[in-house]
Amino acid sequence: MSEAPNLDSWKRCFIALAPDAASRDALAALDVPPNARRVPYEQLHLTVAFIGELPGSAGETLARRLRDHAVPIPPAPVTKIECWPGRAHPRLMVAALEMSDAFVALDWRVRSLMFEAGLPLDARAFRPHVTLARFTRDATSATLVCDAYTLPPLRFTSLVLYSSTLARQGARYDALASVALDGA
Repeated sequence: MSEAPNLDSWKRCFIALAPDAASRDALAALDVPPNARRVPYEQLHLTVAFIGELPGSAGETLARRLRDHAVPIPPAPVTKIECWPGRAHPRLMVAALEMSDAFVALDWRVRSLMFEAGLPLDARAFRPHVTLARFTRDATSATLVCDAYTLPPLRFTSLVLYSSTLARQGARYDALASVALDGA
C-alpha cells in the first residue's frame, strides 16, 4: 500500500478503482463529441464512493484500513457508452459497466468501511462507470460516435483513496493511498 500524506485536511476525497494500462488505452481510444472535454488518460477511474472533506486523522485511518476492504474485481464488461443525465442536456459521457456480484460486494465493503469510520454515506445508488468526457454547462446535445461493443472487459488493478482539486482545465486527482487488488 502506498503511504498517505500527512495533511491537516483532505479535500474532495473519494474511493475509486484504477484501471490497468490496457483498459485505459481502450477507453482513451474512444471518440468523444467535439463539445466535450476528454478526461485525461491518467485520470480515468471508476468511483466507488464519494466522501468529501476529511480531517487528516480520519483520512489516515481510512487509508490504513483500505487494505482490509479491497477485493479483486474480475474483468468487467462495458454495457454501453452513454451521456448522463441524457443526450438532450449532457453533463458526462460514460462507459457504463455491468453490475456484478463483485461490484456489489465492493460497494458493501466500502460503505461498511465508511460507516465504521463515522463518515457520511452517499445516498445515491452505486452505478459502476468510468467517466470519459465532460460537457460544458451550456451543452444542449451530444452525438455519440462509439459503442461499448468495441471495448474489451475492463480490468482494475488497485483501490485508491483520491483527493480532487478543481481547476479551470478540469479536476486533478491525487492518489492519497492505493492498495493493489491481488488476483485482479
